[in-house]
Amino acid sequence: MPADAPATSVVVSTYDDKRWDDLVACLESLRQQTLPPLETIVIVDHNPALLEQARGAFPEAKVLANAGARGLAGARNSGAAAARGEAIAFIDDDARADPDWLEQLSLCFGEEEVVGAGGALVPRWEGSPASWIPREFYWVFGCSYTGLPDRLAPVRNPIGANMAVRASVLADVGGFREGGEDDAPRELRARGVVRAAGNLPDDTDFAIRVGQRHPGAIWLYQPRATVHHTVTPERASFGYFLRRCFEEGVGKANLSRYVGSQEGLSSERRHLLAVLPRGVAKGLGEALRGDLSGGARAAAIAVGLLASASGFLVATLSGLARRRPVENA
Repeated sequence: MPADAPATSVVVSTYDDKRWDDLVACLESLRQQTLPPLETIVIVDHNPALLEQARGAFPEAKVLANAGARGLAGARNSGAAAARGEAIAFIDDDARADPDWLEQLSLCFGEEEVVGAGGALVPRWEGSPASWIPREFYWVFGCSYTGLPDRLAPVRNPIGANMAVRASVLADVGGFREGGEDDAPRELRARGVVRAAGNLPDDTDFAIRVGQRHPGAIWLYQPRATVHHTVTPERASFGYFLRRCFEEGVGKANLSRYVGSQEGLSSERRHLLAVLPRGVAKGLGEALRGDLSGGARAAAIAVGLLASASGFLVATLSGLARRRPVENA
């Protein structure tokens, strides 16, 4: 084990039988780590049949049911509650870690001020790569995007599907925000259909709360700590792109309500003012040189930005309407 590397528990969250092959591949990648985890904990999110199947298939792992609210926040909190490690690393069931993934994350904890670290998520396309999707928007399917550092550097927050945090820090802030019935993020509905789940970006919310609780805390981004995140053909579709951009706007409006817009939107402002204009210019330049997909990427940046802004505005206005006092007739 590298000097100063904390003993680390790895938590894998899973919920869908259709991801079984991905889950098997994820667990196999954890067995191949150059720095073996202290333990592997698989949390099954409210799926009893999958829970029994996983318990039979992975005897070397702790396979437990999510004891919290349905969703990633509850699953990760359940995994953290069962973990024995000084640090806890999180990876999703549809991600496959490079052999030195955990070692690279662990090397980030040499300084006391470092509370956690995240790594790169590279798309593993199940179909043909979607050349029209700009790298600036790879976050729509949970992958690293243009604008993140290309070397070890501090960041506001890591991406939850590839991150590690000191167990003591996670416990100190109460884990990931799940929300009770009166505190749950809002859903947006139209004609009875949920148009946007309104979930909080729980990794961002968690990292900001850590910083508020521990001034001077540092989150590091280590692109050499790599996992390969599955991108299905459905996730590479234009409909999914639009929906995720809208939902992201809703989520950022909810996040601002909880932690304040100054911190909740700090990275987004830089992305909007610096990264996206460069992406549009680059795409248009590529189109002028004969690469039509460059023009498509430039257009997708504009459409994605508009969809995200629409989600943010609708969620914000919805929140204002809910808080407005009812006047007497």
